[in-house]
Order: sequence, then C-alpha cells, then structure tokens
Amino acid sequence: MNNITKTKRKIRKGIVPLLAAAALTAVLPSATAFGADENALPSVQFQIGNLTAIDHNGPVKLPIAPYIEQGTAMVPVRALADGLDASLNWEPADKSIRLARGELTVHLQIGKDAVAGTYVKNVKLPAKVTAIRGQAFVPAKAVSELLDANTSWNAKEKKVTIQANAEEDGVVTESYSLDRDDEGWQGDFADLPVNFEPSIYELAYARELIPLKDNASNYGLKLSGMNRSDDLFMFAARKIDGLQPNTAYNASLSFSLYTDEEGGMVGVGGAPGEAVSIKAGFAAKAPEVVEQTQGEEAFFALNLDKGNQSTEGADLKIVGNMVKPDNAVEGFQKKRMSHAATLQTNAEGELYVIIGSDSGYEGRTTFYLDDIRITLSPKA
Repeated sequence: MNNITKTKRKIRKGIVPLLAAAALTAVLPSATAFGADENALPSVQFQIGNLTAIDHNGPVKLPIAPYIEQGTAMVPVRALADGLDASLNWEPADKSIRLARGELTVHLQIGKDAVAGTYVKNVKLPAKVTAIRGQAFVPAKAVSELLDANTSWNAKEKKVTIQANAEEDGVVTESYSLDRDDEGWQGDFADLPVNFEPSIYELAYARELIPLKDNASNYGLKLSGMNRSDDLFMFAARKIDGLQPNTAYNASLSFSLYTDEEGGMVGVGGAPGEAVSIKAGFAAKAPEVVEQTQGEEAFFALNLDKGNQSTEGADLKIVGNMVKPDNAVEGFQKKRMSHAATLQTNAEGELYVIIGSDSGYEGRTTFYLDDIRITLSPKA
C-alpha cells in the first residue's frame, strides 16, 4: 500500500473571493509603465481597432483587433487571460473555454451568452462569446469581473483597461489541472482485508486521460476497484506545506468528479450510484493506511476519521455521490463538488487534503478527479 509522501511545492498566494467590481478612477499608464514594475498587479489594456494590447509585461501583438458589439467591448480571451495571469483551457468537443484564476473559474462557450463558474448563478453575458478566424472574443467587463478584476473605459481613446484586484495577505490558493503530471497527488485504498486477493479487487490508481469523446489532452486521477468485502474506500491525497505553523485556517476545496453511474439503479449492497459516497476533508496529519484487527480479521483502515459509507467522520465529510448528472447521456460526466472546513496546521505548517469514495455497493466503482482547487485563509 502507498502512503502519502511529503513532497515540496511552492505555494502561490491567491486572490480574495469575488467582490462587487468597482470601476477604476483613471486609465492605467502607458505601455512603458505597464511593464516597469515587477510587483505590479496583473493587468491588460486593449484599444478598439488596435492590434496591440499592453499588459503588465509589455506590448502584446493581437491577430485580430478588439471591437464593439451591441455597446460591449469584445476582447480576445487569450490575451485577457494572459494579462490577468489566468489559465485557459479549450475543449474542442463542445467549443467551451474554462478560465481559472486562483480559486475562481469561469466557463464559457462559443456562440452562447451563458456563463458558469465560481460564485456564478443565473448570469448572462451582455454579448455572446464569438469566434473570428479561430480567435475567441468575450465581453471584456463581464468576464473580467468574474475573474475578480476591475475595468475602466476611456471613451475618447476607446481603450478598456483591466486590472486584477490585490491579493489578500496570507491567503494561499492551489490549482491542479493534472494535464502535465500528477502534481504530487497520491492514491491508496482502505477498508479491505490485509490478505485480500489483488486479482479480484482489481485496484487501480493512475493519472490517465478522462474517457470523454474526442479527449486528447484532459487528464485526471483515476481510482477504480471492486468492492469484494462489503466496504471499500479509495482516495487521493496531497500535502500542502509552507503555511503558518500551529495556525487556524479556513480551508475550501472544489473539484470535478467524472462518473458514469446512473441514478435509480440496483446492486448488491446498494445502488452503484447512490450507495457510493464521495467524501472530502482536510487534516493536520498525513493520511495513511494502517493495519487494524477486528475480531480475528486484520484489515487496512485509514488513520483518519472518515465515518463509514453513508456516515461522515470528524475529518471527512460527504460532498455527493456517484450518480451522474444526466442519465440519458452515455459515458462519463462531470460533477462539480466542494467542501469547506476550519482546522489548525501542524507544527511544520502543513495540511493534507483528501478526496475519496466510500462504497457500500459490492461491485466496481471507477471515477476520475480533475480541476482541483484549494484556498486556505488564516482565520481572523
């Protein structure tokens, strides 16, 4: 069995939660000043009809100039993301765009004015996302505000200036796309006999392509196994270090679970969807699989309090189950899940995050984890 190793990774400060964006009182300085200060906040300036943008690193050549549509400034999303130090992922299957900055995500789709993401509910863009000669354009102000950035408009020069809000002191954010490597995550299995037969449990943990149509680049953490003992816990975990020692933190976690289990099905021990609880949590000690004895039987157990199957524990809470969003659609589908807790770091300034499935269904369970985001803020 694999224990979670103590890996080192530089922690990046994050941004504050989404605020009501206020307009800047003045247009930011010219190109020279934009790139002059290494500590300047991420920013970018566009001019309608101009093929040059200016971000905090200097001038940027654009393949197509920004334009006005229905009174809305439309800007190239790639240059906007780069200017705000946000990540951008393109999904060709459904022509969708996912932007991420710190804990914030924004999901867009070509030809639509709908938008989804962190803190986003029932929001429509003032203009549809548009593709022009392979370049995606988005409404500058609306999308920027969803990424916690302020905008200002210079009507005389037809310039829109976008600047990220300042970071909150002490806040730590981490994002894991898993598209390059496993980024320090490790997997393990518990709630099974010490002398289990590997060939019938078929346990598997790996970083693999998520089995979606035409997917050639979106990887996730795969966990799979057969529940042969009326119980099986499969999990992935990672250490976060570089925090303040012995300090209380407000911790939040969000992630995408990919599942292909339909709701309303039946199975031995319980339904393959509803009887498999997805649990998540934080802990100040490393999650480990240890041997325990119950009666005459020795079994592997997690050293944290996760509860059992449909019950929660002190360390891990239920955040959902394995039922996919739409039974009518075949294959794996994404479910967004989240968890929040308050806890104290250990003497080394470390915390551990854990995501797993606790199964009462006596059959195979397979799922993928992706787009994991963590925010840690010192408790006031």
